[in-house]
Amino acid sequence: MFSRKPPPRLLTLLSAIAMSSAVPVRACSVPVFRYALEHWPPDAYQAVVFQRGPLSETQQGWVRELGADGLAGRLHANLAPRIVDLDADPDPEWLELARQSEMPTLPWLVVRVPRAVRTAATVWAGPLSGEIAEQLLDSPARREIVERLTQGQSAVWVLLESGDRAQDAATAQLLESRLAELANTLSLPALDPSDIVNGLISVAQKDLRLDFSVLRLSRSDAAEQPFIRGLLGTEPGLAETKEPMAFPIFGRGRALHAFVGAGIKRETIDQAASFLIGKCSCQVKELNPGADLLFAADWDGLVKASASAPPDLPTLAELAKSAPETVTFHGSEAASGTQSSFRGSGWVLVTGSIAAALVAAGTFLRARR
Repeated sequence: MFSRKPPPRLLTLLSAIAMSSAVPVRACSVPVFRYALEHWPPDAYQAVVFQRGPLSETQQGWVRELGADGLAGRLHANLAPRIVDLDADPDPEWLELARQSEMPTLPWLVVRVPRAVRTAATVWAGPLSGEIAEQLLDSPARREIVERLTQGQSAVWVLLESGDRAQDAATAQLLESRLAELANTLSLPALDPSDIVNGLISVAQKDLRLDFSVLRLSRSDAAEQPFIRGLLGTEPGLAETKEPMAFPIFGRGRALHAFVGAGIKRETIDQAASFLIGKCSCQVKELNPGADLLFAADWDGLVKASASAPPDLPTLAELAKSAPETVTFHGSEAASGTQSSFRGSGWVLVTGSIAAALVAAGTFLRARR
């Protein structure tokens, strides 16, 4: 859940910016969904293996499969294993997790959402085995989502069904019809030529797609349980909710928000879609709404492959038109109440980008339920 009060680290960042002598930062014309796909690496899920004493050679091999030297690494999954020896005086954090896990046997594996998600939710827990890596990392729904996103779709709306057939069908119909309308009424921002030159996007304007799709997911699907638990772990309280939920997934497998029950309506769908296809006002991933999910995908390679031909570089005349005038912010003057100097409109301060991201996050929170 996002807080209405800025976190201390953000306040520290804002203070540092205010004290600087001149901090110009350029606004980005690349749509959020595309910038995220090209530039935001997903946060790693934690695979914690509890044991007492050394693992056997076979068990060590199973752990390696969860990391960069095993299946997870070969599949480019955002999963990082850690071995915790309960006999070696581990940190209190791991002792508490072991206590909560109620482990009937050892070694025991607990997979948790990334620390950045801040829910400390468990995606999967059970005995360590040789088959667990594949079960955790691969599923039909995730393969389909990767395919759609890397083919250029703006977002895949995963509808996690409630089990009530009538309610699920009505929700799916609402999502599909409204997203189809938005694809015909919204428009993508025009790319700034300098963003192409600076490598912020690898495709041309004509290759950008304003395209949304819906993927329905049954809660009882055995093959999708790790993925489903990951979705439910993106925000507090979701696991206890039985209503239909919609998760717009974009970028490299990032869920924007959970829209629940009556919160799945035209207004919230419109707001989410507009945010995703709008300009990336804040390029720092952590200052944008959303939570990364566990995927096995070579995002860098897939993005490179999807850019079949590099975009045409702008002419000097086009670059001249888009070149910003000088913008200077005198932090000491602003702090004392004297006048600061601002000229031109092509640049924005870092604080403006951060504020835009915070406003967007707040808007979603107020409207999504």
